[in-house]
Amino acid sequence: MTLQRKLALFLLAASLAPVAGVGFPILAWAQRELGRRASAEHLARARSGAASLAVELAPIDASLSAVAESGRPDRLDEAERRALLAGLLRQVPAADASALVDAGGKARAVVAGSGGASDAFLGAVRAAGEGAPAGLALHAYDEPDGAHLAVVHAVAVRDGRRWLVGARLGAELLQRRLDAAAPEGGAAYLVDRGRVLVGSAAAGPLDGAARAELAGPLEAVRAGALQGRSVLAAWAPIGDATGWSVLVAVPAEVAYAPIVGLRHAALTACALVTLGVLALSFLVARRTTAGLARIDAAARALGAGEVAVRLPVDGRDEIAAVSRTFNAMADELGSARGRLERWNEDLKREVDLRTRELRDAQAQLLEAQKLAGIGQLGAGVAHEINNPLTGILGNAQLLLETMPRQHPDRESLEKIETLARRCRDITQKLLRFSQQRAEPDFRELDANRVVSESLALVEGHLRAAGIPLDVSLAAPPPRVRGDPGHLAQVVLNLVSNARTACLGKAGAGIRIATRRRGEDVEIEVRDGGKGISPENLPRIFEPFFTTKDLWSNVGLGLSVSYRIVAEHGGRIDVESRCGDGSTFTVRLPVVPSAMSAA
Repeated sequence: MTLQRKLALFLLAASLAPVAGVGFPILAWAQRELGRRASAEHLARARSGAASLAVELAPIDASLSAVAESGRPDRLDEAERRALLAGLLRQVPAADASALVDAGGKARAVVAGSGGASDAFLGAVRAAGEGAPAGLALHAYDEPDGAHLAVVHAVAVRDGRRWLVGARLGAELLQRRLDAAAPEGGAAYLVDRGRVLVGSAAAGPLDGAARAELAGPLEAVRAGALQGRSVLAAWAPIGDATGWSVLVAVPAEVAYAPIVGLRHAALTACALVTLGVLALSFLVARRTTAGLARIDAAARALGAGEVAVRLPVDGRDEIAAVSRTFNAMADELGSARGRLERWNEDLKREVDLRTRELRDAQAQLLEAQKLAGIGQLGAGVAHEINNPLTGILGNAQLLLETMPRQHPDRESLEKIETLARRCRDITQKLLRFSQQRAEPDFRELDANRVVSESLALVEGHLRAAGIPLDVSLAAPPPRVRGDPGHLAQVVLNLVSNARTACLGKAGAGIRIATRRRGEDVEIEVRDGGKGISPENLPRIFEPFFTTKDLWSNVGLGLSVSYRIVAEHGGRIDVESRCGDGSTFTVRLPVVPSAMSAA
């Protein structure tokens, strides 16, 4: 974004912030206050209109009630019924027709003035009486000469049946009362549980949005007010159980017209201010962009490697200050380039050194893969050897069973059986060791047995090297929870390291012991070899670190052993002195059953 646009945005924000932050909230508050006051006024008008309509309808209700309760209409003949209806028209001067409708909806008597009683009037009487409780009911309908009201009173005759006594009134009777309650720019309505019966003279039909907003509140038939999106309204019930109420409503655009006009005026003012700010920002930014363009061109040249570029320093404004800073930066970059070139040479030498180390590490990884392959090959060879050994051992045992004890070849067969059994045990242990899973299979096991099976694989190597082996196993055998194959690998790694340390040193031997100490089971491997120097002791568990002289030793044994012991919840402690040998102690937690037994 250019400076001109940023300056324009800043000035716009500075000029419009008071209007947006203060003016519009004030207008919103004024709109809410206007709606509150209008709602209070409308509620007062609705209550006043409800009271006046109640006064207007009270004598009509009393007259209809008197006629309905003066006698049983079903027991009167037609002449008596007509006389009863004529008396009703005299009591209610506003009515110009009356009718009696039986429980089946049939007109049993009709009395009307000069205009006569239409079928529409009789239908309105029936509609007003449908489902209406005993008492007064209204129904609005249209006739060719205008809108009318059917005022109905239901009277019970017998067996739960009702007759209807109805009178026809002109709508203008109630419109006068509603006109008095209608506010300026709005209208008043007589409503029966949400259904409009009569409206004031200037009232139009309620639109769909207004009906949707008023539907729920008007069903309750309790006095209230509503400030909706499309209408401001208030209503008050007529009586306690009539179901009618007077509704006073003003369209929202009419009620909020003053506030809307103020908002439009504020928006117009904001538009004019925006135009002025844009013109001012253009004039101010034009004087600044020339100096910034020079700085931009010089920065691009400096970025392209021209460290000799400099800016003219004229005046004392911010552009001049930035130009001086730029020149100082260019001087520093020139000197930094020289230092960077020297550092480049040093870095190149360091990269070459690290590259050689990475090649060595890669070679060690390849050697580790070879060892893994040799382990798989050893497992296959052990499996293949085990099959003929089984045959040799079985045949030797069969010959021994049939051969007399005094036979001269019996001793040789017994040696063959013993050696075959030994070879079979060694191959089975080698198979178990080489078929370890990647994830440990924890189970409760005998620590002495893990050590014994591991030593069976290396005793021959130790005897061939002339290294004495001293084994001391705890009684009773301590029990731990772990993977037998993984723990055997730990013992083999430690014994292999001890053997390498003892090579070439006269009288050096290896001692292996197991013991129970507190809540731990200890497996100790001690050698009388050359020991570990103090500077190498902290690094012995690092991968690929080794002090052995043979290239095949890749420095992974102790690292793998440390990881396995940690997975079993234990630790490895080391004590060593140069020339006096080393002691590795594996500490594993004893199983809970062994602890409780102890």
